[in-house]
Parts: sequence; C-alpha cells; structure tokens
Amino acid sequence: MSVAETISEYVKEHFEIGDDPDFNNDVHLFNEGFVDSFGAVEIIHFIEQTYNVEVTQKDITLFPMNTVNEIAAVVESKI
Repeated sequence: MSVAETISEYVKEHFEIGDDPDFNNDVHLFNEGFVDSFGAVEIIHFIEQTYNVEVTQKDITLFPMNTVNEIAAVVESKI
C-alpha cells in the first residue's frame, strides 16, 4: 500500500468519513470540514508512528499539508 493510500485509509476510518463521494486524496481536508485542527495533530502523530519520521514545525510552515496527497509527499520526502 502506498503512503497516500495508508493515510487516506487512516483518515477515512479515524474521522468516520467512510465512502463520502466528496472525499478524495486531493480534497482540502480542513476547508471541506473532514478534519479540524485537533485532527491534524492526530494525523501527524499517526504519520510519525507509522513511518518513524518527525514532522517538524518547519515542515508544517514550509510545505502545504492540506490534502492526503500533499501530506504523503512530505512523508515520502522524509523516508
């Protein structure tokens, strides 16, 4: 399973999105209401535990991480 698929499955299950037709790997998770700021912290924790990487404040500032694909790109650059 790819990084994007793993993150997508986590988001869908953890935030009870299920098969919502509006959800895809390019949808803005925050603007569309799928995830809130507390959820962002949970996603970062999941990423750090799953991929044994550290997402720093600098990463959050420098890289857009609003979609599953954007988050996956940052993770892939770290592994």
